[in-house]
Amino acid sequence: MDVLLVDDHPIIHEVMQLTLRATVEEATFHSVENLDDALVRARELPRLQLVLLDLGLPGCRDIQALLRFRDSFPRLTVIVLSAMSEPRYINAALDAGARGFIPKTSSTKVMIAAIKLVLEGGIYIPPEARQAGSSISTAECPAQWRGRARHLTDRQTDVLRLVAKGYHNREIAEELEVRESTVKQHLHAAFTALGISSRTEAATLMAREAL
Repeated sequence: MDVLLVDDHPIIHEVMQLTLRATVEEATFHSVENLDDALVRARELPRLQLVLLDLGLPGCRDIQALLRFRDSFPRLTVIVLSAMSEPRYINAALDAGARGFIPKTSSTKVMIAAIKLVLEGGIYIPPEARQAGSSISTAECPAQWRGRARHLTDRQTDVLRLVAKGYHNREIAEELEVRESTVKQHLHAAFTALGISSRTEAATLMAREAL
């Protein structure tokens, strides 16, 4: 298994190499410092399974680096590793298809746990996103959420489960063998039924309530 780190700070390369060795012993670590080199290297690595991508790369604003990488390699698992940990960046990255968002201020223990979660098929959402005005109220009891979930169709639930795994709409459509427009319709209906407004909230809810 190959892992590619895309970051323009050499010290991050050293830290993440040690972290990955503690997480996935059989992984081969590769690193580059800009997006153009990353796109080239990704094509050269047939065993590439995981990309750790910094948002603050030279010449890239906001989540542009993630969008370009996802456009070129829609099936690769991408975790954003960034110093920009404001909720708007986290939510935008997850909505754009990142399987996780790890703030660079996270401890090594948290980074290891986050990477393991993503490699096991989950999606890592940092506390910064979960605590910043989400419409999912922590005061509501599980019974209330399960009551809302009973209004979902089986297909809407299937779509939400794939959202919780970090799948993008195109990937969900391929997995369920439906049109991408149908996926969007299911998401809209599910979000309305659950009283939520983003994929981040959907993933949080699915993870918390095991729906």
